[in-house]
Amino acid sequence: MYSYEEKIRAVDLYIKLGKRIKATTRQRGYPTKNALSGWYRE
Repeated sequence: MYSYEEKIRAVDLYIKLGKRIKATTRQRGYPTKNALSGWYRE
């Protein structure tokens, strides 16, 4: 499980990188594309 803060950092990076899932997961080393998409929708 990821903490709330880790999820927020991943979503912030996702937005900063122009909503590119592959670039975000490659840079963070996590999460999966489905998890990141879900976190963003939340």
